[in-house]
Amino acid sequence: MINAPKYPVSHEDRHLACQEEVDGALQIILDEATTHGWGTIETISAMEEVLRNMRIAYAEEPDPAEDPTSQPAGDPDPSNDWPGANP
Repeated sequence: MINAPKYPVSHEDRHLACQEEVDGALQIILDEATTHGWGTIETISAMEEVLRNMRIAYAEEPDPAEDPTSQPAGDPDPSNDWPGANP
């Protein structure tokens, strides 16, 4: 299981915290693969290639949910989501 970030995007240790969270999931994949007969280095190499391909695909078509320019304009404050909030 990967937990939610504990630091804001601007925090200097956020990338390290992400690595720590992802490490456990990658270890589980590695353990499953080796248990089923794949070699450790073979599996790590495959994971690297898959990640490289994911990076290329993401560069070509980024996730719109992560693009701040794709967010709807207006006040994002949910406390203004009631009928009497706007004149």
